[in-house]
Amino acid sequence: MDFWKIQRRILIIEDREDEYRSILGLLEAIEGKNIVSVRAFNAEEAEKFLATEFFDIIISSHKAGKSIVPRKDPGQRYLPPLILIVENAEIRKELRGKDENVSDILIKENLNFDLLDKSIRLLLQRKKNEESIGLLRMGIEKSNDIFLITEAKPIDGTGPKIVYVNEAFERLTGYRREEVIGKTPRILQGPKTDRAVLARIRDSISKGQACFAEVINYDKDGKEYWIEMDIFPITNDDGVTTHLMGIERDTTERKNTEEHLRQSQKMEAIGQLAGGMAHDFNNLLNVILANLDLLELKLKDSEDLLKRVRSAQDAIQRGVDVNKRLLAFSRKQALNPEPCDVNLILKEFRPILDQIRTENIEIEYEFSDEKIICDIERGGLENAVLNLALNARDSMPNGGKIYISCGFLRNGEETGSRISGLEPVDYSLITVTDTGTGMDEATKARIFDPFFSTKGGGKGTGLGLTMVYGFVKQSNGFLKVITVPDYGSSFLIFLPLLKNSSEGISHSSDHKNPLVRKKALVIEENRETAELAGVYLRELGFEPLLTSDIKRLTHFFSGDPNISFVLLDLHLARSKGLDIKAELDRLDSKRVILTSSNDLKESGIPNGFPFIRKPYTKMALKEAVRKIGESLA
Repeated sequence: MDFWKIQRRILIIEDREDEYRSILGLLEAIEGKNIVSVRAFNAEEAEKFLATEFFDIIISSHKAGKSIVPRKDPGQRYLPPLILIVENAEIRKELRGKDENVSDILIKENLNFDLLDKSIRLLLQRKKNEESIGLLRMGIEKSNDIFLITEAKPIDGTGPKIVYVNEAFERLTGYRREEVIGKTPRILQGPKTDRAVLARIRDSISKGQACFAEVINYDKDGKEYWIEMDIFPITNDDGVTTHLMGIERDTTERKNTEEHLRQSQKMEAIGQLAGGMAHDFNNLLNVILANLDLLELKLKDSEDLLKRVRSAQDAIQRGVDVNKRLLAFSRKQALNPEPCDVNLILKEFRPILDQIRTENIEIEYEFSDEKIICDIERGGLENAVLNLALNARDSMPNGGKIYISCGFLRNGEETGSRISGLEPVDYSLITVTDTGTGMDEATKARIFDPFFSTKGGGKGTGLGLTMVYGFVKQSNGFLKVITVPDYGSSFLIFLPLLKNSSEGISHSSDHKNPLVRKKALVIEENRETAELAGVYLRELGFEPLLTSDIKRLTHFFSGDPNISFVLLDLHLARSKGLDIKAELDRLDSKRVILTSSNDLKESGIPNGFPFIRKPYTKMALKEAVRKIGESLA
């Protein structure tokens, strides 16, 4: 590129006329003469020009004992490159490096057209490169994509060290730059990070090849997120890989949307299949039932045969009930919703639920006194809760406890956090929790499929949870399942409140201060379990802060004064090597509620501390919060 094809503005600082003419003559000799020069007699006058005009280069003669280098104005981003002309090599040696504003120093006796032209070209090229780098740096810093640079080695062992991250990294991970510089990106990995993908990445970078990957990482609070990343080597002039560049994009929302779409498509396909089967099944039942009715008329005098006919008619009726469930699931059987007080329905249904009790099975209820109005079908809600309670009973062959609750969940506030997956409206929350066998991930993924049963041995039709799913979806609600193998399951039904019906519902916490909501810190290893605790805490009037970073335990007292207490997972604390007894002695243990899948004595903690055994229930959490002296909503 020829720099002189573009008009250049040069500021000449020189009070001697002969010296000024000499410099001007050299500039005019440059081919193209596309130069505009402005003269300043001293540094002060030059500073005035620089404050109002733009210049590409400054050229100034050096005066012994007097600085003629203009100072950088506080409002200026930078000074133009400055060429200083001195009398001899000794002065140049003395001045070199003393003033950072000086870009080049030329000796007067050697000064000619070629030397000045070369100096100006080099400085303009350097300036252009610096501007380009500055724009690139600004673009990278403001990018929504993560830019992460590490050293190239070591690939194994401790792993390569991070040397640069941009602002997007801080926003997504919660780590500040100073916390990660010098550390390995492995601090972002966790239980669900695919080791096979990591092995493929290692293989590519060890060969100096670029690669693309998609993995689950974890932020500072232990929350998982999906990223897709391009990783490529950075090489020096000798072709040696010195660093690795990773450009990463947060794809969590897209992944969740894809998973939700896959689940919806799956359930829709199953629903269409179930609907088609139910239609044909209904025709068969009608034919069989009609023939049985005719046989009943013909066999009035044969009591033995008549009993068999009536037995078959009863079986057909049960088939009709099964068919109704299939039709409800496939949405081919319309619900008849009406405004209902969900609390009142469940209170009135309690005698039926009580029939589930046995010598080994206990049931605890908690229904609020508020009117919680939802647009639903009463019978659908009763059947859904009954099916969940029956499943809970069957999951506890050796006995246990079922917790059934219903309350108001404020999720439509304009400020404050909302529960993921829910619309920004208020809900009625019905929960059915058991202390049974729980489920693994493979079982959990299939529980709503028609005819899939966990009971085995012909003990279930496999349509109970299918019916629950169908009712919730047709009621425009949301169904969430949280389960821990060997420790139990919680089914959460979120039903949107009828519009404007929540206006009269209030909480004591709202009256105290509508702008400040007390906070509770939940330090929990399992993300879904933490979410469940968060849901209950919101019902009780607290804003939950969820994390798996055990360090937050030792820092929270000096942090947000609005944090009322901590809900601490003992298993997480032990796995991180924390001495719980010592911490409880050191901290204000009256503000710590302990949780574990085991009993407190099995955890080695003395009795007397507020304690909740998992799975969480609202009743247990409510009682623990009361024990530490916190008022509830």
